[in-house]
Amino acid sequence: MSAIRRRKVAVIGGGPAGMATCRFLDDFGHSPTVFEAGDESGGIWAPRPINHVVYQGLVTNIPTMCMQSFDLDFPKGLNSYVTGPELGGYLIQYTDHFNLRRFVRFGSAVKAVQALNSTEEDLAWKVSWETADSTVSTELFDAVVVATGHYEFPYTPEVPGQRAWLAASSHRQVVHAISYDDPNLFVGQSVLVVGGRSSAVDIARELRGKASYLYVLDKGCQTFETVGNCSHVPFGATLSEDGLLVLDGNTLSGKPVDTIILATGYTYQYPFLDEEELTFGPERRFVAPLYQHIVHAKIPSLCFIGIPLAVPCPLPLFEAQAYFVASHLRSSWTSEEGRLQWVDACFQAVANSQNLHFLSGQAWDYMQGLLKEAGMSVEDHEKYVRRLCLIRAVYQDRVERRPDKPWDDDSYRRCQYEVDYDQDCFQVVAPDGSVCSGTSSKM
Repeated sequence: MSAIRRRKVAVIGGGPAGMATCRFLDDFGHSPTVFEAGDESGGIWAPRPINHVVYQGLVTNIPTMCMQSFDLDFPKGLNSYVTGPELGGYLIQYTDHFNLRRFVRFGSAVKAVQALNSTEEDLAWKVSWETADSTVSTELFDAVVVATGHYEFPYTPEVPGQRAWLAASSHRQVVHAISYDDPNLFVGQSVLVVGGRSSAVDIARELRGKASYLYVLDKGCQTFETVGNCSHVPFGATLSEDGLLVLDGNTLSGKPVDTIILATGYTYQYPFLDEEELTFGPERRFVAPLYQHIVHAKIPSLCFIGIPLAVPCPLPLFEAQAYFVASHLRSSWTSEEGRLQWVDACFQAVANSQNLHFLSGQAWDYMQGLLKEAGMSVEDHEKYVRRLCLIRAVYQDRVERRPDKPWDDDSYRRCQYEVDYDQDCFQVVAPDGSVCSGTSSKM
């Protein structure tokens, strides 16, 4: 293990990942500076975000006790599933509760991050940023943490037959979920939503009462099925010029498609970085080589927070990664060879490299493993795992209540949870008034 160091660290992004990073860098004795292009913390959840990916009707699909920091609860009186503005308010509260505002340079958009020629032990980074009045400034840092999220650059694959379908009529359109905001804009249209994860399902449910017909093209769908004006369609379907979908040579029932909404996720792009030392794959769906999805394996003073996908508890995961980074920058315990071996093993473990950062059910072990590796005390780690086990039980209850089909009612969002951390148990009140209880489960 190397000697303990206090680093001057540039954190790019003032969303939840960036503010969690700032918190733990400060706790570990580093000197963080957060560069945030907007005028408030919170990222996409801020009151006046730079990126308008959050649509106006959004209600979270994860209960608050799974989203919140273990050290700061959401305000009392809120529903367990909150709106976008309510989540944004909590993130501002997080910034102020941990006294982080003093580290943030608001209205500062990072334009370039350059590694200066030196040995890795003393590697310096030159960060250039631009303010609202077009003033460009530069400053040197010992390390850089990229915490810009991954909701800025849409992934826009083509539906088979899409080009001919578009060319056949001028009123047809393809939009990405990043620009979706109001279901009323699609009243009377026949809409094809592409995707099977949260945003696709939520947009489909919003559109069901507005669109004249709705298709959901979902990788997880095995059999074509229709209920009312909504069809669930397996991947492999082709869009014909007349707007109807064809699967296995058969034309599917339904109305000709007017609009395609791509709820297909986003790509990893960092315009301010020299990307020669990074690998993104042919469609920029992963970032490598990152040890633990965080530390650049060859340039360990460059770190990333918030890369993983399918995360059941976003802010707690950001905090676990931030704790790891703060400990790593203070006194690294890894070697380049070991970090690269870990990355190679990750690639070998996934059949498709696009799933390199897909955690899902592995997130729980990943989080507690990060803190153990980062040197958290045995006592604190035991407390952390105990809390994590209870949160996992709450999340699993949510999973069991969440419907699979796009036409199903999403009444799970009207459930109200109460958690007793001392007794390791929780209670949930369903919309019909029925009450269920649950207990923590071991890792």
